[in-house]
Amino acid sequence: MNSAVNILLVDDEARNLDALESFLQAPDYNLVRALSGQTALMLLLEGEFAVMVLDIQMPGMTGIELANLIKQRKRTQHIPIIFLTAYFQEDKDVLQGYGLGAVDYLTKPVNPQILKSKIAVFVDLFCKTRALADANVALNLEVNQRQKAEETLRLVNNELEARVQERTKDLSRVNEELRQRETALRESEAQAMAASRAKDDFLAALSHELRTPLNPVLLLATEAANNPKIAPEVRADFETIAMNVALEARLIDDMLDLTRIARGKVALEMKALNVHTLLQDALALARAEIDLKQIALTLRLDASRHLVLGDEVRLKQIFWNVIKNAGKFTPEKGRILIETDAPAKGSDLTVRIIDNGIGMTSTELGRIFEAFSQGDHATQGGPHRFGGMGLGLAISRMMAKLHSGSITATSAGRNKGTTVVIKFPLLSESAQDNSSQIILPQPAPLPSSHVVNGDHPCRILLVEDHLPTARTLKHLLVRRNYQVAMADCVKDALALAGQEKFDLLISDIGLPDGTGYELMAQLRTSQSLVGIALTGYGMEEDVNRSHAAGFVAHLTKPVSVHSLDNALAAVRRQPNE
Repeated sequence: MNSAVNILLVDDEARNLDALESFLQAPDYNLVRALSGQTALMLLLEGEFAVMVLDIQMPGMTGIELANLIKQRKRTQHIPIIFLTAYFQEDKDVLQGYGLGAVDYLTKPVNPQILKSKIAVFVDLFCKTRALADANVALNLEVNQRQKAEETLRLVNNELEARVQERTKDLSRVNEELRQRETALRESEAQAMAASRAKDDFLAALSHELRTPLNPVLLLATEAANNPKIAPEVRADFETIAMNVALEARLIDDMLDLTRIARGKVALEMKALNVHTLLQDALALARAEIDLKQIALTLRLDASRHLVLGDEVRLKQIFWNVIKNAGKFTPEKGRILIETDAPAKGSDLTVRIIDNGIGMTSTELGRIFEAFSQGDHATQGGPHRFGGMGLGLAISRMMAKLHSGSITATSAGRNKGTTVVIKFPLLSESAQDNSSQIILPQPAPLPSSHVVNGDHPCRILLVEDHLPTARTLKHLLVRRNYQVAMADCVKDALALAGQEKFDLLISDIGLPDGTGYELMAQLRTSQSLVGIALTGYGMEEDVNRSHAAGFVAHLTKPVSVHSLDNALAAVRRQPNE
């Protein structure tokens, strides 16, 4: 890029221009010649000049006239003009020249050094002015760019603020929805908990109402079944009655078991158990239906190791549920196989119960262990000939898991039988080696004497608002040489206790005017009585509450006479307070 500065030299004499060029020649100067005013005007319109050296006396257009035209044009009016003249000018002519933009007057012949010095000053001024103009242009450009950037930033900020406001509104709306949902969830949880409590209370109340009528039946049936004065065939009938009442109680317990297991409130009494013995005991409970249908039963109890750690009642419950189902769904003169297996190197004992009954479809197998689930035979339009609530296998699976075991079922299809496989961890070798030392609990013997301190019969305050149960209990207790006073409410029981001293309280829990808990607490304080709770409420919290009130035994209705005798014997062994 050429950075030389243009200098316009105007004179009608070429030799004068040559002279000017000779001593103004420099690398930074671009000397432009004009022999007339018209030519100078054309050059001024086409280019930019730092300074102009102008001869005053020129033909056609004088230097004064040219300067006048230059100053009339905005583009050229600021060009500095140095006039050259060969004649002395009057003051008025000089003033006129200065008025037209002349910056100096030089007379011919021109002193080269003076001219060069003056030209250098104007060139330097021009360069600085042009640099300042460029700087102003750059500055204006930067200002414009900054203004555009600020405007863009302002627009972005406005858009961002609008987005933030919109997001804030959305967030507030979402937070409000979350708060509403959280409130609804808390209300739903509260309702669910209330519903769960109501369900538990309903099941407990239902259990109580269902158990209470069974109580006198089971008491009398078990008493008669063990009475040697009654003919064997009649005792067998009473045993059947007792067994079915116990079965009915077991069905009631099934409903409560679901709640107990779900709430983690199942108490297991773990000890070493012989699975073969448990299977035979469970089979005895289901044997009547199997024999009635003339089902061929095969036992292959071949497991050489058959001791497991478990709760006797619960394991027997599992086996009884499965055997009962096998008998129920196997046709008359069908077949049932019960076998055990414990591989020499295995750690599990396997029990298989195989029948050739109605079998199951794949859909039925998928839901067989779900609570309240029944096979397609019980669906709408089916014959409903097998009954049941669909709880037994669901509870069995839950109980198996509590024993670190498992229960599964397979079937080849409808009318092709079912195989149920139950597995439990075997006891360790050391535990099996010591199995001969395991002492299984035996029923407590009937008390041979019902005399307190050797001077008078044991006096019992019996509080029961269910009249058939009260009469049956009094009859059985009197036969055992107890003295019995009866009351059917808390008020009457306290009145009797105020009239005479008793040795033992047997009380129902749910009474018309209060609870057995309250009654036990008062009599325990006033007479130091021990007590037996006899109630249809059998949940774990009921048992704990009984003990907290002072009862030393909690019997859940229906009660067999054996359980009653065992409880009486246990109470008699209590130390006197």
